[in-house]
Parts: sequence; C-alpha cells; structure tokens
Amino acid sequence: MVKMSGPIYSDDGYWMWNGTEWIPATQAQNIIPAQQIDQTSVNNVAAEVGVHANEVAAVATHFDLNKDGVIDQNEMMQAAQSIANPVNIPAPGMGNVPNNLAVPNANVFTASHKKGFNWKEQKKLLIGGITTTIVAIGVLLFFLLSGNAIVGTWVNDTGEITFNKDGTFQSEEEGVKTWETTDDNKLIQTITNTLPNGSKMTTIITSQYELSDGNNVLWMNITSMVNQDGENMLIFTDLQGNEIEITMPCTVALRDSIAINSAEYNSTIASYQSSKPSWC
Repeated sequence: MVKMSGPIYSDDGYWMWNGTEWIPATQAQNIIPAQQIDQTSVNNVAAEVGVHANEVAAVATHFDLNKDGVIDQNEMMQAAQSIANPVNIPAPGMGNVPNNLAVPNANVFTASHKKGFNWKEQKKLLIGGITTTIVAIGVLLFFLLSGNAIVGTWVNDTGEITFNKDGTFQSEEEGVKTWETTDDNKLIQTITNTLPNGSKMTTIITSQYELSDGNNVLWMNITSMVNQDGENMLIFTDLQGNEIEITMPCTVALRDSIAINSAEYNSTIASYQSSKPSWC
C-alpha cells in the first residue's frame, strides 16, 4: 500500500481505499483543487468520524468519484472513512494484505555465468539501428496520417480537440496522447497519465466514427474503454457490490473552419442533425 498526503493507494497505483473497499484511483485531471473544498463540510465530517479535519481536507480532493467537480457529502464521508478505517482486505490482484512490507530476498537474484550480450562491442550498432527504426516509423506514420480526413481541429460544446499528423492529439485532458484509425471506421485514442504515486496508467478508448458534410462534421460513439491490463473501464462496482455499465452518448464535433468556438458550435450544430448516422 502507498500512503501519501492523500488517499491510501494500492502498490500498483490503480486503486485507492475508501474505508470499506478498494475503488478505482482518481486520475490526476479529476483531483479537485484544495481551495474548492468546503471547509465547513470537512470539519463536520471529521468530527462525526473522529479524525483530524486537515487529514480529511487532504484526502477529500481525490474523492470526486462522479467527476462533477464538487465533493458531495457521500464523497466527503468516504474520504474520512478511508482515514479512520485501516485497510483490512487486499487490493484487487495484490494477494493477501501483509502485516509488514518485506524487503525482497537478495539471494533470489543469482548471477548467471552464461556468456551474455557484449554491450561495449555492439552499443554503436544497436543505437544506430534503433534510431534508424524510430525515424523510419515516424516518417511512415506521418505520411499515413497526413492524408487522414480526421487530421485538424474539431470543436464541440465543451471545447476542442486537435488531431495532429504525427499521431498525437491535443485536448483538455492531461497526459501523453496518441491516435490512429482503422479500416472499419474505428478511432483509437491512447492516453497515458502519471498517477499521484508516480506510476503510469494508460487508457485506450475505441470509438466508432463517421465524417459527413464534406468531412466537416465528425460523429463519434465510444464503444470500448480499457486500461493497459485490458480491464473494462466502462464497468464499475458500487458500494453494494453491483456491477454498473456506463453507456456513452454519441457526440458530434465541427471542424474549426465551420465553428471557431463552442458558442458558434451551439448556434450551428442543429443544422447538421440530418446527417446523423443511424448508429448515433
């Protein structure tokens, strides 16, 4: 377990403790600024649970579980309970909870006497080969994507997203972001974030998409969202143990040559509803 100036995280950084069970860890972009936390609510919940208010305030910023930008009473209570109630069950996939964190036995790692790779002799060759391969892949990807109709900036009612020719994209979300399309009209976006404990989390989002009106209107519907372990991020388990599947709505965006901002998008989008795909 990882204890920081915030929640208790599992060793792999994917889960955090809410006092009764392990729940998915909050991503960095969903952490609420401390100044937005209601201090009166913090004090009341801290007194009710019997923990220090400053501890609750530090943990509560990570408990915007419904991602609405506000820590409600239930979320505040879970934050306080995570401090008051020690971890008593293992995090998913982590085995039994140990009483102490042991240092790995150094004797497990024994030296091999087999002749290994001669790094000194082959270093220049390897570096040259790797560099050439990376450059070749980059050049190939650039030419493949440069003719893709999705390349460019798209605007919707919440902001904009830009798909670059080099396979990266820019949006309001934090992280390292790449994109690609498939022959069956699937848009695959990969976002890698650094969690509060320093570990990495990768989210792979697959959407069905279609372009209309001279490639100026982009229709998208998320069909899959998984992490690097293949776990379905559109299904979560509530406090009663019930699995709930999230259904993502179909979205539409306009090329920035049609709408330069969200206000213009809102005043224009209705005229394109007749182009809406049957699956959207």
